[in-house]
Amino acid sequence: MSELPQSVTSGDRARLFPILSDRSIEGRTLSIFLATLTSVRPFAERLLGQIGRRVGVNAKIHAFTEVRFKNLDEGSHDRPDGLLILNTGRKQWTALVEAKVRKNHIESDQLNRYLKIAKANKIDAVITISNQFSLAPHHHPVSISTPKNVELFHMSWMRVLTEAFLLLNEGVEDEEQAFILNEFKRFISHDSAGVESFTQMPPSWSNVADTIQANGNVLAGPAKEVVQAWHQESQDLSLIFSRQIDAGVIQKLSRAQINNPSARVADDVEELRTLNTLSLELIVPDSAAPVKVCADFGRRTISISMTLAAPGDKKRNAARVNWLLRQLPKEDSAGLHVRVQWPATSPWTQMPLSEAAENSEPLYAEKGNMVAVGFEIVRLIDMGNRFGQRQTFIKELEDAVPDFWVRVGQNLQPWIKPAPRIREERSEPEAVSPSALSD
Repeated sequence: MSELPQSVTSGDRARLFPILSDRSIEGRTLSIFLATLTSVRPFAERLLGQIGRRVGVNAKIHAFTEVRFKNLDEGSHDRPDGLLILNTGRKQWTALVEAKVRKNHIESDQLNRYLKIAKANKIDAVITISNQFSLAPHHHPVSISTPKNVELFHMSWMRVLTEAFLLLNEGVEDEEQAFILNEFKRFISHDSAGVESFTQMPPSWSNVADTIQANGNVLAGPAKEVVQAWHQESQDLSLIFSRQIDAGVIQKLSRAQINNPSARVADDVEELRTLNTLSLELIVPDSAAPVKVCADFGRRTISISMTLAAPGDKKRNAARVNWLLRQLPKEDSAGLHVRVQWPATSPWTQMPLSEAAENSEPLYAEKGNMVAVGFEIVRLIDMGNRFGQRQTFIKELEDAVPDFWVRVGQNLQPWIKPAPRIREERSEPEAVSPSALSD
């Protein structure tokens, strides 16, 4: 096969219908994925674009499985799962692909060997795919040093599934490509493909929850393990939410956290050890505000909230509060609370939405001449002892976020300052001429 680099001694072309044993789940899933990537151009553009590779109109994509290389360490029998080649005519970009399915994780020793193979054979990148989640392709779940001139990327299978789902809903013009992508989505959604969500926190989750309840100090090791699991669940949650609303949901992070995954871990470990909380913000396209999620180990609660600025064209507090209440459910308000923000250091006021809908005056009655500057709508889930249950916590969280969105988030509209109007006495150009203005 002329498409293979000279450093490759053998490799099988990725097939949509691979002939593999029933036990080779990993090889089958990867082969079908790579073959779909080469067959459905919009899918390739979408996924490769996330790792900074532009797929031009004339670019050719080739994919192979079970590749063997010439330049290996003595005695090495390593055989990477796949090889991806993007040929733009003038340049060729190549990447080793290593895949894991089900509970199998990417191991640092194997990954280190594949990075060495990539360097020795002038392969540009190593891409890993597993059921481990990462915020972005350059945030790898395995902390490892990469050789010079070799990039390292990671994708979760759920990310692959979500991108296929969203692309199909947007529409693929070519009927054959749409058919192939739909069949791939159908395949990868089946249990036999080995693709899984994040379903259980580690044992340290329960231990940390108990320690905080006993007013103990959380050690750095367990805190880091809990934070890393929280990051896994946070990304899975954003992908689930994306599929539910048919739009890409991303997490809001600082630039430092985006550029350096270790900084994000350190920040969240500090939050857990000092505040007893873990939090995240989800950015939903065209929404009124980010969706904030907070797991409070001290109170054993989950809170989901959104914050809006008060309408600037309303002068009275009653009018400002009513502007918000008109956007919120009047009947299905269980567990929802309204909080009002006031200028400077004046404390927020709060009451259940069900009570505010009947009489909102207690929210502002004692604030005198102060005018409300913002609102927060919160759903609070008091989990009690269930907070420390590793599977129950995830299920409660993944149920609570879409419930909040249906009842609150999708209905909220931010206040937008009205466009300026022409006064009636200035409706004619002559009314604002130099001579008219000089009077």
